[in-house]
Amino acid sequence: MSAATLIKEYPETTVHSVIETVKGLIAVMSREIELLRAMQIQEMSQLQKEKLELVNIYEQSTAQLRSNPSFMQHLDPLLKEELRDVITQMNHMVKENEIALLAAKASNERLMQAIVTAVQQQKQQDSSSYSNSGVLAAQVAKSSSPMHLNQCL
Repeated sequence: MSAATLIKEYPETTVHSVIETVKGLIAVMSREIELLRAMQIQEMSQLQKEKLELVNIYEQSTAQLRSNPSFMQHLDPLLKEELRDVITQMNHMVKENEIALLAAKASNERLMQAIVTAVQQQKQQDSSSYSNSGVLAAQVAKSSSPMHLNQCL
């Protein structure tokens, strides 16, 4: 029996699959938020793999359901409500996840800027000699632009 036939005849099976996938996504994003808040960025790599797999399953399942829009008419009302609830929870978690990502990015940028500023200040304090071009090294340190940092988290 093909997947399309299975969905047409048993949409509940696919809806249950979507619900379980969304619950998995919510759990992964919740753990990701915990790691972001603890600034344990390195530990997120395994979560990203799991998250990507769940997102792919979610996209495939929902695409299958959209291919048969009449399935909702015959779906158990309790199952419809459960689907709506987990989708709502996922949407809230996505927003919370975005906020945590932006906060971690901003924190990382502030840290890097503080390091750049400290290095520049140290260069200024330590520079009382002339550079190769005959300019005081302290003047070169003041005029040099801070290094450009990668904006990706």
